[in-house]
Amino acid sequence: MQELTASINAKNIIDLEKAASFLGISTATARNWVKCGHLQTYSTDKKYFFYLSDIENVKNNIINGNFNKLNGRANKSKAERTFIPDEYLQDGTSVDDITKIVNFVLENNISISLSLLLLSLNLLQKEKIISSIIIQDVISQNLSFTNKQIGEEIKAWLSNVGIDEIKNEYSFLLNCKIPRQRDTLGFFYQSLLLEGKKSQGGSYYTPETIVNEIIKDYVKIDSKVLDPCCGTGQFLLSFADVIENPKNIYGVDIDEIAVRIARLNILIKYRDQKFAPNIVYKNTLFEIGNYDLFSSNVENIRDFDVIATNPPWGVHFSKSDIERLKTFYSEITSLESFSYFLKKSIDLLRDGGIISFILPESILNVKTHKDIREIILKNTHIKKVSYLSRVFKNVFTPVIRLDLEKSKKENGQIEICKENESYTTEQTKWKNNIDFVFDIHADNFDTSIIDKIFSVHHTTLLGQADWALGIVTGNNKAYITNDKKEGFEEIYKGKEVKRFVLDEPSNYVNFTPEKFQQVAPVEKYRAKEKLIYRFISKYLVFAYDNQQKLTLNSANIVIPKIPNYPIKVIAALLNSSPYQFIFQKKFSSIKVLRSHIEQMPLPLWSDQTFYEVIKLIDEIITGKDSFKKLDNFIMKQFRLTTKEINNIKNFNTK
Repeated sequence: MQELTASINAKNIIDLEKAASFLGISTATARNWVKCGHLQTYSTDKKYFFYLSDIENVKNNIINGNFNKLNGRANKSKAERTFIPDEYLQDGTSVDDITKIVNFVLENNISISLSLLLLSLNLLQKEKIISSIIIQDVISQNLSFTNKQIGEEIKAWLSNVGIDEIKNEYSFLLNCKIPRQRDTLGFFYQSLLLEGKKSQGGSYYTPETIVNEIIKDYVKIDSKVLDPCCGTGQFLLSFADVIENPKNIYGVDIDEIAVRIARLNILIKYRDQKFAPNIVYKNTLFEIGNYDLFSSNVENIRDFDVIATNPPWGVHFSKSDIERLKTFYSEITSLESFSYFLKKSIDLLRDGGIISFILPESILNVKTHKDIREIILKNTHIKKVSYLSRVFKNVFTPVIRLDLEKSKKENGQIEICKENESYTTEQTKWKNNIDFVFDIHADNFDTSIIDKIFSVHHTTLLGQADWALGIVTGNNKAYITNDKKEGFEEIYKGKEVKRFVLDEPSNYVNFTPEKFQQVAPVEKYRAKEKLIYRFISKYLVFAYDNQQKLTLNSANIVIPKIPNYPIKVIAALLNSSPYQFIFQKKFSSIKVLRSHIEQMPLPLWSDQTFYEVIKLIDEIITGKDSFKKLDNFIMKQFRLTTKEINNIKNFNTK
């Protein structure tokens, strides 16, 4: 036994949870892939342990589009198309002009680096930093610049591209009409990148108004500032609108082309000053430490006044990088790229310095990001959280702006900004939340209502319920039909789960669980009583079932095991307006997770109260419209005031 444990703990063997995390899938999905043969296990008797090398091969196949499991899906990470972020074009700029340039590059199969070099020369002509040139001047390197440093940048870029790549017909790029943007070259770079490359690298164009607002709030004329993943320099250029000395502006990125553009952008911005930009092609996570990588002088670099960026999200790290990240950032277990950049930036700030990051909303409440939330709460005062909704083209994730001050304030006030409203909350409240959730959607009055409900003596489903996922057949054509046939029975989708009851089914199944891709133990589907709930849903929707019905994977199952606590009362609470209110205010999720349900309070009311609730539910189940009466009865039991009840009802009608 000891030999087996030692072998499993060896570096080349990983367990199910680590394999799932590495692949970016749930443990349930990983089990399904094992069952279907998509993942090979360490041994037949230990089916949830894997060779690390096998998991790495699967990961590489996913990234390269060679994993058959995903080939039939809309897999953004391998998307072979470009798109122009035209919503960010400044007024008066024609998207047709941009499209002509992008099409010319694609049709002539010109490398992105060379295309951008020629467009850079086009821009420099318009900025009168270089005189009018023709393509032969570029080939012969007969170029004269009014700014020596810019000349050196272009010559270095030319030597990297190779003169033999340049053809006479590429002269179009030297003379075409290009837009007047703050970051013209960066805009072209985003337009030329494949969408899949953007997705893999977490790289998307940040709207200029968002960048400007951050700089307006925090950057002063003499601030020392850093963008640790600067891309082509959107934030750097906005810094430059305020900062007089360009040597106070620092940028780092692992994209060499982006760094070349960012350096040119800053040199053009400060064209009358002599300096070499502090913008480098390096890896921030590994190559910034207690030394200044921007010069040969060893000095403490942990003294930035402001660090602002839109960091990459969901980067696919290499095997070697993952090992280094685990060593350098042991507190972070999620392998999420934005978490590493947040941790590094906190380290690089001076005391009292400011971080402002653009991040996915998931950082606020998804359990996986508990690690970085704890780091933030321990090391910073959260100054502001701004809910920005969707701001990136072709990215459906809602976005927030997170502003942090490096400080040990124990009881700091956090400003929450949402659309046309703003309010404050105390940081200590978030420290006490389960998983350190940042529940920005609950203002002080909302919180007082939630606290009032939770203050009632209660229990929860945590450790007191059985759970089951819906069925995944793996081949619906073989096992699912729209018409009931002999040997088939009803199976319910999430959309057929209504409050307290199941709607008419649209599908029937030949229930052969031994052949299915995902199936819970049969006794869970056949439980005497159970609750069926929608999995993908903004709301809590629970049906009561005592007919042993089957569900597909959009409808999950919970079987409460609380002695003397009626299952129908649990259904009443979870369907009620106060619990919809709690769910959205605390979790703001479009997925109803087990962890959410397990946190919901189940008040220990009297048997008589339970009886009254069950009586109303039975009326609803038999078709009587008694939900409003039930809802009001539940709110009355929590002794909610008229103002509190109206707040809940108004929220639920939005």
